[in-house]
Amino acid sequence: MQPVPINPGKRTASPAEGRVKVMNWAFQNPIRLEDGAPRHFEHVGYEAALALWRRRSMIAGLVALALLGAAAFVLLSAKRYTGTALVQIDFSRDDPAGGRRSAGLPLDASALVETEARFVRSRTIARQVAEQLSAEDAAKPDARPSEIAPSPAQREAQIQELMRDLTVRNDSRSYLIEIGYSAGTPDRAAEIANRFADTYLANRGETSSASSRRAAEWYADQIEVTRKSLEQAEWSAAEYRRSSGIVETGTEGAALLQQRMREISSQASAATLARVNEESRLQRAKQAVAEGNIPPDIAALPQIQRLIESREAARRQVSALAAATGERHPSVIQARTLEQEAEARLQNEVTNALATIAEDVRSARRVEEEIEAGAGKAKSTLIDTRGKESELRTLQGRADALRERLKTLNEGHMQARALSELKPVAAQVMAAAEPNQVPTGPKKGLTLALAGIGAAALGGLLTFLLERRDLGFRKEEEVLPTTGSPCIGLLPALQPGDARVNAATQRETLRAIIASQRLAESGSAKVVLMTSALPEQGKSQVLHDMAHCLVEMGRRVLIVDASPRSEIDSTGKVALEDVIAGSAARKRVLEGGRQWTPAEVTARNPLLRRRAPPAVGESRHLSILQRRGGLSDSGPAFSPATLADLVTEARSSFDVVLVEAPPVLLAADALILAQFADIVLHAARWHDTPKATVAAAVRRLYDGAVRVHGVILTQVDAERYESFRSFRAPPAARRIRKYYADFD
Repeated sequence: MQPVPINPGKRTASPAEGRVKVMNWAFQNPIRLEDGAPRHFEHVGYEAALALWRRRSMIAGLVALALLGAAAFVLLSAKRYTGTALVQIDFSRDDPAGGRRSAGLPLDASALVETEARFVRSRTIARQVAEQLSAEDAAKPDARPSEIAPSPAQREAQIQELMRDLTVRNDSRSYLIEIGYSAGTPDRAAEIANRFADTYLANRGETSSASSRRAAEWYADQIEVTRKSLEQAEWSAAEYRRSSGIVETGTEGAALLQQRMREISSQASAATLARVNEESRLQRAKQAVAEGNIPPDIAALPQIQRLIESREAARRQVSALAAATGERHPSVIQARTLEQEAEARLQNEVTNALATIAEDVRSARRVEEEIEAGAGKAKSTLIDTRGKESELRTLQGRADALRERLKTLNEGHMQARALSELKPVAAQVMAAAEPNQVPTGPKKGLTLALAGIGAAALGGLLTFLLERRDLGFRKEEEVLPTTGSPCIGLLPALQPGDARVNAATQRETLRAIIASQRLAESGSAKVVLMTSALPEQGKSQVLHDMAHCLVEMGRRVLIVDASPRSEIDSTGKVALEDVIAGSAARKRVLEGGRQWTPAEVTARNPLLRRRAPPAVGESRHLSILQRRGGLSDSGPAFSPATLADLVTEARSSFDVVLVEAPPVLLAADALILAQFADIVLHAARWHDTPKATVAAAVRRLYDGAVRVHGVILTQVDAERYESFRSFRAPPAARRIRKYYADFD
């Protein structure tokens, strides 16, 4: 969607910049967002197809030339024959000593086959085949000196020829390699293909044998190093046995140590329990004595029981004597003395029993401490023994690993020596090449198809490059996106033939432009400025034809030709400089009427000579002011102040003032004249003036706050114009000319 300025007084963005700098704009031709992308791609594809269709003659010519050249190549080229040999790769017979197969490493069979195929097509194989062929040629009786001892350049050329004619293909789904060679004769092709296969197998066998020899040498070195390491490991294990006193590291010794540790732990628990019991017994005895009683376990002793019985007998005797004789009787006193002695002996025995219990407690503590010390020592011994056994097992494991490695190396060494003598080959020829009498080249159909396709592609590329050239506008739809101004008319080029038809065709086009710009409506006079980017764009033709159309409509028209002249006008007519400089001359010209006869109007512009001259009656309403000199001669006269008076007086005397400005990109007069114009039109030559040039001119006018109301494409070829719009252009041009010839 292109924003179009709607106010000529407002400053807007230049069309080439593609952005708007003011808010006074409106959308044209809105498109739904979801439909924009498909329409865009459809348009691009359609335009590309049209471009190819327009250049179909060029593309067809290129294809024809390519096919002709391909046909000549096919007819003149010598026939080529191909011999093919099949080689099968057998990985089950591959050399394990060569490192091609490793346990635990998955290998891609297709990658291995591709590796072998690259080896077949290598320069080494080609060089060996070339040497074999040279040796055979040198052995012939009629051999030439160059064949007996070829130079390095000849040998290199032979190698390159062999590699060029060699084809090696492999299938990823099988283990087959196809070796093909193309030559001028079937026998030669089969011979060289078989030589490549045999040379590959010979090199493969030598490679396997050399790899096995290198592997055997490596095994021998590793065996020597491993044997020395094994001897050192065994000596270290034996020395450690002697120093640690451990003979074996089996599970029996560990079980005995653990059983001994369990027994000591049980004894320690029993000693702790005995010590606790003795302490409890002592505590109970002391508490009973403190309360004045005899502990039960002490009272059970025989001597304690006898002392208790003696004390009780003494107490009974004291009680009986006291009851019989009284408290003071000597027998009572003696009995009391005996009671006290019995009590004293009892307390003494109790004290001795407590001492015995205390001694038992101390003995239990000593036993517990001794057992705990023994348990700690046994635990330390067990831990130390475990560490020594672990170290010994490590030494023994290292020796065992070295012993196993030595065994494996010995087996590999024996196998490598056997393989180096056998020279195994992991490939075999499944089918030798045989002479094939059917030529394989040149391929006629393929050559012609490639030539045709290549020529068509080249034609498409040339079409793209040619279409990318900026040769001006080809369709009116291209004008608005490029310049920001719509295309208001397509002025057809003058065709050879009836001048009346040409005049009618252009007249109707210009009348449509006049109607769209409302120049024929009554009211205030309008000033129309006609601009162009470069000279020879047809703006003079458009301006004068438009003036004649306006005159035919009954309008009074003034043509102000402000284009500079290469030579000074010496006809004596009043020039534009005179009208601008003096008010008297301006009044005489503007009120007096025309200064040019119909013949002079036609002769002043070469583009008007091919059309019918205006009638005398029509030319009365047409006045022309022409610039006398060049840019430097009359440039100072073009100032806003002097031009304002001319435009004001011209509006009062004429209905339409048509002003032809110099090229916008070459002179600044267009920017000055545009300040007094109501409508600014821009003429561009169809399919000639570059789009960038027209866009630059319009942008320059926009930068000067000038709005271009429309662009007119001149010199339009009707038939070529239709080729840019559709594949099969309808005969519109002929119908139009016939219409004007019949009814004009």
